[in-house]
Amino acid sequence: MATMDIIKLSGGSPANFLDVGGGASEDQVKNAFRLLLSDPNVKAVFVNIFGGILRCDILASGVVNAAKELKFKVPVIVRMEGTNVKQGKEILKNSGFNFTVADGMKDGAQKAVALAGGAQ
Repeated sequence: MATMDIIKLSGGSPANFLDVGGGASEDQVKNAFRLLLSDPNVKAVFVNIFGGILRCDILASGVVNAAKELKFKVPVIVRMEGTNVKQGKEILKNSGFNFTVADGMKDGAQKAVALAGGAQ
């Protein structure tokens, strides 16, 4: 819920919200994107993860695999902290996709709102 709140405080309007849970696999991350992107109101996806149970490298691999299969047409902003965060950021950086990596929750929300077309 804090993610939706910070999007609102940053001038955006969240289309929806999905929590993949702490033990999500790469396939579950991919399926989460499939669900989110089925909503035509989604103009950007803000992934906000504190990787404790869900390691950041697993999340990043899931995001990359989802991008390969689903061919995203919206910007994807990723803010992640926690277990294997350096590896996760490297996976995103070396993926060949134009992911936006944020340096914190507020930074990520501001980037998501800007990339979605600005304040609503």
